[in-house]
Amino acid sequence: MGFTCGIVGLPNAGKSTLFNLITNAQVPTDNYPFCTIDPNIGIVNVPDENLIKIAELIKPDKISPTTLKFFDIAGLVRGAHQGEGLGNQFLGHIRGVDAIIHVVRCFEDTTISHVYNEINPVGDLEVVLAELIMADLDIVQRRLDSIKRAARVGKKDISASEDELLTQMQEALADGKCIIDMDLEFDEAHMKALGILTAKPFVVVANIGEDDFISGSDHLRALQSWGEIHNKPVIPICTKFELEAAELSDEERLEFLESIGITKSGTDKLIQTCYELLDLITFYTPVGTELKAWTIEKGDTLYDAAGLIHTDIQQGFIKADVVSLDAFQTYNGITGAREAGAVLIEGKEFRLRDKDIVVIHFR
Repeated sequence: MGFTCGIVGLPNAGKSTLFNLITNAQVPTDNYPFCTIDPNIGIVNVPDENLIKIAELIKPDKISPTTLKFFDIAGLVRGAHQGEGLGNQFLGHIRGVDAIIHVVRCFEDTTISHVYNEINPVGDLEVVLAELIMADLDIVQRRLDSIKRAARVGKKDISASEDELLTQMQEALADGKCIIDMDLEFDEAHMKALGILTAKPFVVVANIGEDDFISGSDHLRALQSWGEIHNKPVIPICTKFELEAAELSDEERLEFLESIGITKSGTDKLIQTCYELLDLITFYTPVGTELKAWTIEKGDTLYDAAGLIHTDIQQGFIKADVVSLDAFQTYNGITGAREAGAVLIEGKEFRLRDKDIVVIHFR
């Protein structure tokens, strides 16, 4: 299973530049609001050092990393929830994603206009959050109205628990709060079906200037303080700089980044943070000539993993050989790990651990 992220922010915040950086696409990044009308969609391989380590041991003919999908939508402005700047249309493109990435401008550049004529990262972020909150409030109110109409005509399938949850959500949203920050019990699939944006976990990308790598800036520090107060991760990325560095070879890029004190690129940190936000883990299947990485939710079972690989494998599941990455490396592969007694023979209810190597036996 891959996962999906929607990229949002004000116009000219650097959303499409970040999208280009992550996906190696070439979408327009012109200096005017709403240069992105239709959503840009990109599927990218997830960087995975462990996949390379496993491949070095087993020498597969093919290596297949797990993937993620990004949606880049046009910039949002005040009034987006009411359709300002085609806001409702744009928000509709990301209602089904798993997580949201807020790109916030922290760089000074007089050649790139700001929709509100000043660099104010916290204020910019709160404008976009307010639009998501108001868009959700509209959905919740309409759903509550629908439930009330159904109750008046005597429909018996009305859920009292949904009515209560929606009422609590309505109160929270009316107070300007995101659903993800409230102590509410809700089903994520139900929230996604309703299109509730503020129920999704989110990360903030601070799009910094090239001079802000080492010493930072007041803009970045203000946004990081906001993140600490609201318990939200803030990832500094100079999208312009990293996009230029991405044109180098992998070795040259790493050397270049390390020369200015960066051991891990901002985009790699962003992907790792998204995994943590969504409680995802990775497992590997070294079967035949292909080594493949898979993404699954923490707590999922071998039966879930089998279904992810193929429904026939799930239906015919017998057992699975499971070995940790550490044991796999220590004993030079699954054969050596089996000889050392480090391979577990597990049934369908076994809960996978992060970085497990799995071989499933099936009818």
